[in-house]
Amino acid sequence: MNILLTGVEGFVGHNLAESFLAKGYSMLSPKKTELDLTDPASVDKYFRDNEIQTIVHCATTERVDTSFPPNTCENNLRMFFNLEKQLTPSMKLINLGSGSEYGRKYWSKKMAEEYFDEHVPEDGHSYAKYVISKYINEKDDANLICLRIFGIYGKYEDYRYKFISNAIVKNLLKMPIVINQNVVYDYIYINDFFRMIEHFIGHRTKHSIFNATPEEPVDLVTIAELINKVGDYKSEVIVLNKGIGVEYSGDNKKLLSEMKGFKFMPHEKAIADLCRYYASIKDTLDINAIKQDDYLQYAKKLKSDYFDKKK
Repeated sequence: MNILLTGVEGFVGHNLAESFLAKGYSMLSPKKTELDLTDPASVDKYFRDNEIQTIVHCATTERVDTSFPPNTCENNLRMFFNLEKQLTPSMKLINLGSGSEYGRKYWSKKMAEEYFDEHVPEDGHSYAKYVISKYINEKDDANLICLRIFGIYGKYEDYRYKFISNAIVKNLLKMPIVINQNVVYDYIYINDFFRMIEHFIGHRTKHSIFNATPEEPVDLVTIAELINKVGDYKSEVIVLNKGIGVEYSGDNKKLLSEMKGFKFMPHEKAIADLCRYYASIKDTLDINAIKQDDYLQYAKKLKSDYFDKKK
């Protein structure tokens, strides 16, 4: 089976590519210079030149630091629909969605798939994800699947802005872990997500869209405590604002009914794996970026933009 994996230069795609290759899958993983997904002619030619059975679509417009460029929505829609146009009855497309499709200002606990379309997201990246999910849902094609990711962590992510990797690096550098406000998120480890992808490649499903979330969410302070538990240093954990912020979690009943018996890796074990990874690349880390704490400024901005204002 030939799998076309898009977005191989990104965090999720990079990890999936490694996992596919390690398990002996036949995989095509073109870089942007080899396949321009926004160009229909480039996509047409690639599919004429290659035999493809399954598409795992991870590609998205790249952020510039923490912001998406103005053409993000258009480019993300073009990428998806240029790929979807190539589908034959024997091909499958697995698209990576996002919990942001529910609309950041309207996040709540354990959002079910049926909560989708109650609100329309405001930012271009989330809106493109929303439009794609709406299309997949209405088309109701067994060969079109969307896995909505909420929080996901693992090696190769941007440790300057992603909380778990950022906190691990701070611990490794014997720095305090500063949290703007404690919040509860649905985090899955990248290795678990690969196992989900494997399942959906090999099985037909009753539904088209699934929240790719764990059984229980976890708060940021607990994550920091786990990092201190598995690490060699005990970082001071500082929380700047009292209370618990808006929870970001999804109901995963549909996922678990599809993947009966699926067991998630405990966060403690996954974080220990990630700690070992960052220890192995310690000499390559951008220490200045960590010291100036770009992550904390990003967290403050998100809270101000989305959650401090009345709905």
